Amino acid sequence: MNNSLSLSKLIPVSLVLFSSFFGAGNLLFPPLFGYLSGSNLNIATLGFCITGVGLPIMGVLAIAMTGGTDLTEVAAPVNIAYAKIIMFLSSMAIGPLFAIPRTAAFSYEIGIRPLFGTTEPWQLAVYSALYFAFSYYVANNPSKVLNWLGKVLTPALLACLAVLFVKVLLAPSFAPGAPQDAYLHAPFLKGFQEGYNTMDLLASFLFGATTLTTIKTLGIDGKKNLIRTCLWAGIIAAALLAFIYYFLGYAGAEAHRYLSGEFPNGAGILIATAQEYLGAEGTGILSAIIILACLTTSIGLIAAISDYFHILFNGRLSKKLLGVLIALLSFSLSNFGLDMIIKMAIPILCFLYPVMIALAMLNVFGFGGNKRVFRCTMWIVTLFAVFEGMKAASVPVPMEEMLRLVPLYSEGFGWFTVAVMGAATGIIWDKLKN
Repeated sequence: MNNSLSLSKLIPVSLVLFSSFFGAGNLLFPPLFGYLSGSNLNIATLGFCITGVGLPIMGVLAIAMTGGTDLTEVAAPVNIAYAKIIMFLSSMAIGPLFAIPRTAAFSYEIGIRPLFGTTEPWQLAVYSALYFAFSYYVANNPSKVLNWLGKVLTPALLACLAVLFVKVLLAPSFAPGAPQDAYLHAPFLKGFQEGYNTMDLLASFLFGATTLTTIKTLGIDGKKNLIRTCLWAGIIAAALLAFIYYFLGYAGAEAHRYLSGEFPNGAGILIATAQEYLGAEGTGILSAIIILACLTTSIGLIAAISDYFHILFNGRLSKKLLGVLIALLSFSLSNFGLDMIIKMAIPILCFLYPVMIALAMLNVFGFGGNKRVFRCTMWIVTLFAVFEGMKAASVPVPMEEMLRLVPLYSEGFGWFTVAVMGAATGIIWDKLKN
């Protein structure tokens, strides 16, 4: 039995974990929060990185703490049916409901739409039909080509970003604009909530299972050794992600020199930044790489979620049929366009994130398997998460005046208050019973 993984093997595992999280969609939100946060960039980035970097790594550790690769084990102490429903909803969010359609819509916005100059519904429809036909075909016919593309595209994308970052840093003195909207009064909390949009915490349980399997194939066994290896791999991956997010945010904050007006998402800011510093040719190269990176993300998610759903439904549906259904639903939703996909995702993410954060924390802090602590915490957190989703969807919340008495509820974090109270109740109950 090996007790540790050598640095020469740990680095590749860390890079695999990094590339799993870092898809082209992760380029979409940092430029926007940088542009909006302005002089409050640093504190907003801290909030964004907690949800966009720290929590996903905690999700990976939560899977490592369970000691297996079955995603339902993370929430099983609450109830098996509850665990399956939550993991199904989470997989749908990072799959055909939002994350997969977003890859098509984003790649269209940044790489195809500028070529036409005008926007017609048929353009996106034709592009997304070809996009998902290819995604489905490759997902069901895996080959070394996909792995090769992943190994080439991620370094190529990082190289383009590195050139862009250097040019931005060498630009005239940094003079960000004034903070806008919620970034003026609560930049940390707003950045924290913006990190939901990466959906990386939802994906972290799936990626954690894959990472755990990879580590085991390298000869590491024993629960403590697996957790330690996942931790170090996570720290390296987290450092890379945080570095990229900060400089994308920095580029967005710096864009006030040559941009003005409002932007519904970060695609327009990223395109304008690339044009400003890389010119037409550099922008074309960056756009082509992003399109291909979106494709590899789409292919990987279709394959991974088909596999998980095949297990979840006890093999009643074949992987190929599940792949077809996922591709068709993704195609349908991608035609709503990038802005609408992001808008539709927000209420679901505001519901899922508190639940998944609480599950990850309970597992990481050593309460795995403790049904009393899990149930006292998760039932009340789930209820408050429903309220957060309703608020995000502008649906009236019953007895909201009473709920406002809960600390942090008005700021969107009442679920955290009740999570702490629920966990404390569960701990006391558990000690009394024992």
